[in-house]
Amino acid sequence: MSEIKDVNEKIIQAADLLEQILSVDKMIGIHNEKNDKQDIMLMQYKFRRQHFLNELKEVFKELNIYPSDLAA
Repeated sequence: MSEIKDVNEKIIQAADLLEQILSVDKMIGIHNEKNDKQDIMLMQYKFRRQHFLNELKEVFKELNIYPSDLAA
């Protein structure tokens, strides 16, 4: 039963990370409209996005899901 709980927690964590990535993507879109490559907020949002993606990759690994599994 503990294994199921662990998997459910990983699924919830993955969903949370996906929501955070979507939220950061919206902010990146807003800051991209300024066409200012030196926009510090844009750089920070891109950094956060990469951090969330890295976390998501680790969660997927724990769920035995790899990028090659997701390739179409």
